[in-house]
Amino acid sequence: MEGSCGAVDSSHWTTPNCAADSGVAALLFTTLISTLMQSQKKIGDYSNLPRDTPQLLPEYDFIVVGAGSAGSVVASRLSEVEDWNVLLLEAGGDPPPEADVPLLVFNLQGTDVDWQYWTQSEEGYCQGFENRRCFWPRGKVLGGSSILNAMMYARGTTRDYDEWAEAGNTGWSFEDVLPYFKKSEDLNSETILAQKDLAEFHGTGGHLTVGPYSSDHPIISALLKSGEEMGYKLTDDFVFNDILGFGEILGTVRNGTRCDTAKAFLAPARERKNFHLLRNALVTKVLINPETESVYGVQFQKDGKIQEVKSRKEVIISGGSINSPQILMLSGIGPKDHLKEVGVHPIIKDLPVGKNLQDHVTFMAVVHSILKSNPNIFSASDKILDEIYRYLIDRKGLLSTTGITNLNGFLNTKKAPEELETSDLPDIQLIHVFAPINDTLLFPQFIGNLHFNEEIHQSYIKKIFESNLLIQIPTLLKPKSKGEILLKSTDPTEHPLIYARYFSDPEDLETLVSGIEFAVKRAETNAMKSLEAELQQLDLPGCEVHPFNTRDYWKCAARHMASTLYHPVGTCKMGPASDPEAVVDPSLKVHGVKGLRVADGSIMPSIVRGNTNAPIIMIGEKAADLIKQDWKKQERL
Repeated sequence: MEGSCGAVDSSHWTTPNCAADSGVAALLFTTLISTLMQSQKKIGDYSNLPRDTPQLLPEYDFIVVGAGSAGSVVASRLSEVEDWNVLLLEAGGDPPPEADVPLLVFNLQGTDVDWQYWTQSEEGYCQGFENRRCFWPRGKVLGGSSILNAMMYARGTTRDYDEWAEAGNTGWSFEDVLPYFKKSEDLNSETILAQKDLAEFHGTGGHLTVGPYSSDHPIISALLKSGEEMGYKLTDDFVFNDILGFGEILGTVRNGTRCDTAKAFLAPARERKNFHLLRNALVTKVLINPETESVYGVQFQKDGKIQEVKSRKEVIISGGSINSPQILMLSGIGPKDHLKEVGVHPIIKDLPVGKNLQDHVTFMAVVHSILKSNPNIFSASDKILDEIYRYLIDRKGLLSTTGITNLNGFLNTKKAPEELETSDLPDIQLIHVFAPINDTLLFPQFIGNLHFNEEIHQSYIKKIFESNLLIQIPTLLKPKSKGEILLKSTDPTEHPLIYARYFSDPEDLETLVSGIEFAVKRAETNAMKSLEAELQQLDLPGCEVHPFNTRDYWKCAARHMASTLYHPVGTCKMGPASDPEAVVDPSLKVHGVKGLRVADGSIMPSIVRGNTNAPIIMIGEKAADLIKQDWKKQERL
C-alpha cells in the first residue's frame, strides 16, 4: 500500500519522511515500544536470568563486582566449578525489553540503565557540547555496556596483543588470546565458515552468538563500491591479520536480537546452586586489612543500607574503566597524594590507578546530503506496523538491524591505498549512519544523545528537513593522548571526575583530520556521485574564521564536535612490577595487594585497533582461566 508520502519495499523502511506525519509516526513508534514490552515472552525476555539470592552467605570463595561485559563472563565461568561459591554484585537491574531490539540501540542512553557520565570541561576538546563536556554513556545494568552498544564485533589486530606481550605482559600475545576469543564465540555465518583463512579465527559452540546483521539497506552496495574506488579491498570479515578494507562488520546478534553478556553468560548459570546474584547493589569499597594488605570482602549499599560480605579466596573488580578505578581509590588503592587530598583513609597502596585513560575519539560531522532529486525514496510511513509485526514474527526486517552502522572501513591515512601491505595497520575506522529526510524519530534521538550545544544541535536537526543524510564517522583508532579518572569525593554515589584530554598529543588531531579528509574526498567517487552526495556545512560557532572544508576548518571542527565512541580503557593498566604505570600484573592481580584482581577494559595497557567489547569479553574469559589455574594448583598442594 502506498502512503501519501510514497513508499518502498518494507525491508527498506526507516522512518517517516513527512513532517506532517510526525504526530502519527510518534504514535506508531510508541505503539512499537508498547507492543514489544507486551510481548516479553517473545522478545526482550530476560526472565531466564538468575534471580537475586534471597539470603547471602556470610562468606564466598569469589566475589565479582560488576555484571558487565567482563564480569558476567568471570562469574559465570568461575561458577562452573561446583565446589566454589560465587557472588556477583551489580549496581543496576535487569535490561528493559527494548534493549533486545537492535534498531533501538540509542534509546537506552540517558535512562536509568546508564551511569550517564560526563567529562570535565577543558580547553581543546568537547567545545561544541553542553557546558563544553562530552557525554559518556556506560551500562548500569546486567550485561553492562553490552546492553547499550551497537553490537559491533571487531577484535583489533594481531599487533595490538603482541604489543601487550612485548611490554612485559606474558601470556597476552595474539597467539595466547586467540583461544579465548574462540572459546566465547558461536559464529553464525556460513559465508565466513566456508573460507578457511577466515574460519580459523572464529569459534563455534560458545555462549556468545556472533553473526552478520540482516541488513539489506539499498545504499550499502554503493558505499562499498565507493570504498573500492578509493583503493581499498572489500572483506567479509575484519580478521586480526588483514583488517584494512571496507565491509559489513559482524555483530553480537542472535536471531535478530541483541546477544548481550547477560543473555549469553548469566542465563547458563541460572540453575547453579553455587552461583548467587544481587542486583541494585552498589559496591562502595573493597575491605582490606591494612596490616597484611590482604582483601577479605566488600562493602556494598542496597536499599539504602550498608552491608558487608566476606571473600574466602578473591575479589574480582569488573566495574569497567570508570567504576573500577573509582572503587579501588575509595578502597585506599591509588595515587597517594590524590587520595590524601580527597580524604581517603587508610591508604593501602600507592598505585597509578585512574591514569592511562584512552578512548577512541570519533567525529560525527562529515555530513552529506544524498538523493535530493528523489528525496522520498526511503520513506514508508505506512509500513511501520508492518515492520513491527514482521519483527515479532520472524525477527527480520529493519528492527533487526542498527541501520547501516554495521558498514565499516578500516583505513591507513599514512599511505596511499596502492602502497599498503597486509602488515600495515589502520589508524582510522570509518562508521556510517543514514537518516531519511524528515526523520522525526530516530535521528533526533541519535543527535540528542550526543548532547551538542543548542546551536549545533539545531543546525543538525535543520539538515534532516532538507534532505536524506549520510554521516561518515571517522574514528581515531590508536590515540596517543591519555586522560585520567580522579575521585570527586569519598562519596561512592558521586560520579568521579573524567579528564578525557583528547588531542593533548597534537598527532591525534592530525590523524583524525586526515580521516575526515578521506571521507570528504570519497564523495568524488562514481558510486557516491550516483547517490548525489553533497557535503553539508553545520553551524559551528568559533570555526567560521576558517574557510569551510580546509584542514584548519576541520581541526577547529574536531575540537568542537569530536567525542567518544564509548570505548574508554586503560585506567587500571596491566604491566609487570617494573612498569611504574602498572596497576595489575599479567595475571590481573593488583600489585602488592593479596586476594584482589581487576578484569575488564581498564586493564588494557593500550587500546586495540577495533571495537572494545569483544576484547573485554576475551579478558573475562582469560581472567576466569587464570583464577581457576591458580586456585586449582593451590588446592592440589
